Amino acid sequence: MDVSEFLMPIDEEEDSRESALCGRKLPLGLGLLLLLAVVGLLVPLIYFAVRANSKACVDGLQAQKECQELNQHLQRQLNQPQEVLQEKEAEAAACKKTVATLKDSLKKEQARVDELQGELANLNQQVDDLSEKLRRKSEDSAKDYASSFFDVFLSFFGGVVTTRVVSITRKCLKK
Repeated sequence: MDVSEFLMPIDEEEDSRESALCGRKLPLGLGLLLLLAVVGLLVPLIYFAVRANSKACVDGLQAQKECQELNQHLQRQLNQPQEVLQEKEAEAAACKKTVATLKDSLKKEQARVDELQGELANLNQQVDDLSEKLRRKSEDSAKDYASSFFDVFLSFFGGVVTTRVVSITRKCLKK
């Protein structure tokens, strides 16, 4: 049992009528609200559609499209030199590496040349020393040559004479 039954008398007819009115008012109010919302959204939509299809807007969109195409074309043109630049930078790096390698090789070769020049100077000094010794020996030999020549001359002629004398003596003894 409900406490409200005791406080108010229930008129079932009146209650069903209010219930019917309440049921009708709610969908009608909701319909009106939806209609207002549709009209509220449709008016700006029509306004923006008219503005979007206006000549100024179409021209603006066309200009934007042309600008994007031009931008893409310029970007492609910019990319080509950048690629060439990257290739040239790679070639320059390779050249720098080659130059560094050649400089190192040149330093090594120069060190070897310096070493060989030192050895050559040493050998030239030895040649000069030997030339000086030979010159001194030649001078000494020239002095000794006269006496040596005389000794050789005497030995040779002495031997010839002695041989001749021995040969004559043998002939004489055989007779």
